[in-house]
Amino acid sequence: MFDLDMIELDWKNNSFCLSEEEIIEIYRGEGATLKQYFEEVDKYYEKTKSSFSAEDRLLAAMFGNRELCDVIEKERKLHEKIPYPSKTRLSKESQRKVIEGCLGVVFDETRNWYNFFNGKIPMEKIYYVCLEALMNAVKYNTHNEKPTFKFYIEKCIERNIIKYVARWEHISYREAYRIIFDIPECEMDVFSIKKGKELSFDYDKEEVEPPSKIFYRMKDESYDVDYIKDISSNEFMYDYKEALNNLDDEAKNVMGLLFDASGNTVLTYNEISEYLGVNPDKISKIKKKAIKKLRENEKLKSYIIKKH
Repeated sequence: MFDLDMIELDWKNNSFCLSEEEIIEIYRGEGATLKQYFEEVDKYYEKTKSSFSAEDRLLAAMFGNRELCDVIEKERKLHEKIPYPSKTRLSKESQRKVIEGCLGVVFDETRNWYNFFNGKIPMEKIYYVCLEALMNAVKYNTHNEKPTFKFYIEKCIERNIIKYVARWEHISYREAYRIIFDIPECEMDVFSIKKGKELSFDYDKEEVEPPSKIFYRMKDESYDVDYIKDISSNEFMYDYKEALNNLDDEAKNVMGLLFDASGNTVLTYNEISEYLGVNPDKISKIKKKAIKKLRENEKLKSYIIKKH
């Protein structure tokens, strides 16, 4: 028979509890913090920083400087070989240490959620859902080096509880969230919930995934940050955009899809063809026509003179 009190007593007598500071030191010691990760990202962008400005790339493309285009392309391919840094995860040994040191949160949250549901969900079920949340959080978390780890675990447990209730009730996560937290009726339209919906708590045939299967692979969260600097003169970019505005809409669209604001190639002829519904050969002709007109632009031609 499941006895949470006995499990907790055994933990208190034979194990340990980690403080927030001790948890931070474990993550920091293995380079699994956001600060350390962002430092690696900064190094990556420094290594892959182009030797050429957007101005250089655009002018080379427009005025057919094949030699410079080849050098730019060679550098781009070299940069592509440099792998984007991935977040460092704790070693299995450190994961076990943090999990064991944070079991107190699991015991507390198991009781809290058991009481929250008025004992209608077996305590053993809730315990394993809470334990799974702790294990996944420890495995995949990149620490922010603030004393908030245990609060983070509590929020992970909350999300896992909602996820399992949704699964057991055969409803959406959003429905389960609305019902569990009794969202006011005025917000029901937002959550698309039918009025009067209640939980059945008929979970006898449902099995909680055992801890031995908890360590499933998850896709890393990407760190979405814009590192593109304005490396060209504002004057040139202004004149370039003005020149594009003088093209017809068809040519302007094609050039916008061919080159981004930094002068890098964005889409291939085939990709643009699919996007615009135009034959790839026509895309090539439109580009040649646009390039020819841009070459005739006196302001853009002046930048070539300045480069020499």
